[in-house]
Amino acid sequence: MIYQFFVEFYAHCYSPFWSINDKRLHNLNYIPSVQGYHFGPELRSYVLHQHHACGVTEQQLLESLWDRGVSISAGELSNLLTLNHDDFHAEKDDLLTTGLFHCPYLQVDDTGARHQGQNGYCTFIGSPEFAWFGSTESKSRENFLSLLHRPWTTLVLNEHAMSYLEDHNCPAKWRKVFQECLCVHFFNRESWDAFLDDCGLTKPRLRQKASEAMLYGSLLSHGVRSDLPIHSDGAGQFDVFIRSGCWLHAGRPIERVIPVNKEQVEEQYQLLCRFWDLYRELKAFKAAPDDKRASSVRQHFRQLVQTRVECSELREALSNLAVKEPELLAVLDDPNLPLHNNLSESQIREHVKRRKISGGTRSEASRQARDTFASLKKMCRLHEISFWSYLRDRLNGYNVIPRLSEFIKKAVYGDMDEGFTNTF
Repeated sequence: MIYQFFVEFYAHCYSPFWSINDKRLHNLNYIPSVQGYHFGPELRSYVLHQHHACGVTEQQLLESLWDRGVSISAGELSNLLTLNHDDFHAEKDDLLTTGLFHCPYLQVDDTGARHQGQNGYCTFIGSPEFAWFGSTESKSRENFLSLLHRPWTTLVLNEHAMSYLEDHNCPAKWRKVFQECLCVHFFNRESWDAFLDDCGLTKPRLRQKASEAMLYGSLLSHGVRSDLPIHSDGAGQFDVFIRSGCWLHAGRPIERVIPVNKEQVEEQYQLLCRFWDLYRELKAFKAAPDDKRASSVRQHFRQLVQTRVECSELREALSNLAVKEPELLAVLDDPNLPLHNNLSESQIREHVKRRKISGGTRSEASRQARDTFASLKKMCRLHEISFWSYLRDRLNGYNVIPRLSEFIKKAVYGDMDEGFTNTF
């Protein structure tokens, strides 16, 4: 069997005519999918696929189009890649909303993503069922809660927010001020910031904590579960709801210790052997959960962190490991949770590769397009949908492929009609 692939571009001239009835210009053989464009849906699909799926830079893509006889400027190509993608942006936002409500847990990670010459960050939020990327200027906990809250604009100061403030040691003076405004709704973030200004809350750290509480309470009011597990590499900004930790990251402090004598070499070796034995026990527990195995894992973990060693660095590593016991053993309460963060790290590599090739983005539209098409591409990959077919389906207006958020529900609950094909 021999496969051949042909790429052919051609120009089509539409013949306009003037209608006496509605006094408008009309085109013969008019195709709705080219409305507002000088380039047809197939060429736009090709451009988006080459740049966002294949990693072809704008300059290389421009030269490739010129070689094939396409008359297009660098500015027009940039506009094709970044502008007029509202439908794609909306479909990407649906992924986060659906994932929050239907996925049993979330996996998260972040990486650097420069924008307009300044350092920024891209956060991955996903699970085995979906992938979503969002780029911002910060990687704080407030920023993470803001990303989770993106599907909604309204905020509410409720009892959940007050509990968050109390748990995070907010001064009683400010808790009293907020208590007097309980159940007040704010239409957007700007009105909330104006409220803090009116209250006289000017200290950045306290404002950040108050905003975290507001976002946390608002998420719960919108229906997000308070017991939603968040699986991460242990970074503090992801410490919301139920925390689940990565065992691969937890073992690195022990591995990084540099022993200075044979005794310390032996201590480190024994600790690592016991650590990875625990990891294998957890894998066996996930395959066949039962209370006896769970009790055994808990006992072995506590014996490990209470081991007496002479090396001060190893003692410190064991102390830090003991603090992480709840998040590392969260899998004993929910066997569906992963033991590592490999999924998040492999997904975030998309932005790492693009950062090394292209550096960063200059316009807000470019940054938004990068996040949107990375999310949609990864979503297609997770559910074995051809990204090329998806782009052609949407840009030609076929809409044969269901909205990608429906595949999240199918993966979680099953039962979805698959009356479409991956090729057109």
